Amino acid sequence: MRRAPASVHTLIWRQIRVPTAVIAALVVLVVRVGISSYSLSGGARGMVGLRPVIENPAVSALYGRVTSLPNAGAFVEWKMGMFVALAIAMWSALMATRVTRGSEDDGTWDLLVVSRVGRQPALASAMGVLFEAGVAVGAATFLMLVSGGQRTGDSLLYGLAMVGIAWSGAALGLLGAQFFAPRRSASQVALCSIGLLFIVRVLADGSTGNEWLRWVTPFGWLENVGAFHHRAELWLLPLLALPIATSISAWRLQRTRDVGSAWWTRADRSRARESLLRTPWRFAWRERWGMLGAWTVGLGVLGLVVGYLTNALVQLCRTDPGYVKLLKRWGFGSMVTGRGFIAEACVLFAVAISFMVAALLVSIGTDSYQGRLDLPLSYGTSRAKWLASGVLTTVVATAAIAMFCALATWLGVVVSGTTMGLRAPLEGMANALTMAPWLIGVSVLLIALTPRFSYLVIAMMLTVFYVDAVLGPIMRWPAWLLDVSPFYHLHLVPVAPSNWGATLSLTLIGVAAGLLGLRVFTRRDVGH
Repeated sequence: MRRAPASVHTLIWRQIRVPTAVIAALVVLVVRVGISSYSLSGGARGMVGLRPVIENPAVSALYGRVTSLPNAGAFVEWKMGMFVALAIAMWSALMATRVTRGSEDDGTWDLLVVSRVGRQPALASAMGVLFEAGVAVGAATFLMLVSGGQRTGDSLLYGLAMVGIAWSGAALGLLGAQFFAPRRSASQVALCSIGLLFIVRVLADGSTGNEWLRWVTPFGWLENVGAFHHRAELWLLPLLALPIATSISAWRLQRTRDVGSAWWTRADRSRARESLLRTPWRFAWRERWGMLGAWTVGLGVLGLVVGYLTNALVQLCRTDPGYVKLLKRWGFGSMVTGRGFIAEACVLFAVAISFMVAALLVSIGTDSYQGRLDLPLSYGTSRAKWLASGVLTTVVATAAIAMFCALATWLGVVVSGTTMGLRAPLEGMANALTMAPWLIGVSVLLIALTPRFSYLVIAMMLTVFYVDAVLGPIMRWPAWLLDVSPFYHLHLVPVAPSNWGATLSLTLIGVAAGLLGLRVFTRRDVGH
């Protein structure tokens, strides 16, 4: 029998220790792979020829703005740093809403109100644990960089910057937990805020006239720190201080509301909405409506930004033949045209859409282990129908949002002044959807086997597969290891034909995994 936690601090750490260990391990993996990739690419000498690529506004918008890559730390910071920072911020925000708003939703904090602990000290303990988890992730980043031969001072500066990113995500999650309920709504608001801040950084790096936008986003502050470049330690001040101030504001806001309610909630005055409640199919839409809206807005804005950046790349390719040769040399030959750049961008959209699919599906597991299925099952709804309704809703919504992203990307291209038909982004997004059957089937199986940790496992799996597909060819990994990643089999549509053989194989694997998951899910006890 496990010993009960002796304090609130220990109890909260027990809730987030596994996700913290997983995100730290992923950061270590990405940094290690990045350092090895830099070495295999010829080191600083091999990066000299890449300078025109990294200075292109379209590339800078995706990865960040740098002028050179003098060491492996700089390569890691440029090639992977922004996306690692985005993952850390989102993880931290989710953990913040889990240990605060989630605890209020399930009644855990009701006990704290009547105990000698109290709400305010409990929230202070939660804030302390979240900040300690951020320090742990930053320490993992620092130790991996130092062990990879990078300068201690630069590695420490970058590790501290990652701590600031983790704290920023936690602060947004803590603030969202005070204003919105239930946890799902608070998490969506926090994640949308992080996505918006990331897009602001994209806009800042995508053009020379909007550089000031980096001053208003933590991702811009991370870039301004320049750990392995110009080293501006002063930018650590807002990166570390502002999250603390925001968290203190959340701590004070808690005193203005009752336990279990949000700051703007007036549940006793609101009318019950009975629409979309009569069948599992309708309820599946209502349950995911807020999440679908958030993902639609976020991906749509991202599509507009990516489409608008197309013109900058195309113009440079038309005026600089040497730049075109360089792109081909480094494996970016498809980006010499607008269609090629859109094809590359759609592969990135495939990653984002995969995370969206996982987020939509894990609601099924959450309903199961939190006891929400007790009432519908008692009225005759089968577990198979409940699962099927969630899967069907996810399929329809994913297809619709992908097509909306294609339209948004095309509009961005047109606004930028580049001539392109709507068919190109539509084909690219359709190609991105070829992974959906595999992902849905595997996700259903994981939700059936481990509903509580399904999203964590899926997110880790997607991250590893993407790293495998992007860096595996550079590091000359074995062919069988590359074939494991579904992202590796995505062709650059529309400049290349779809990989129908891989699509068929992945679909069959997804169907088999889904059927097995359906069998396991229908045999589980209620609440498990």
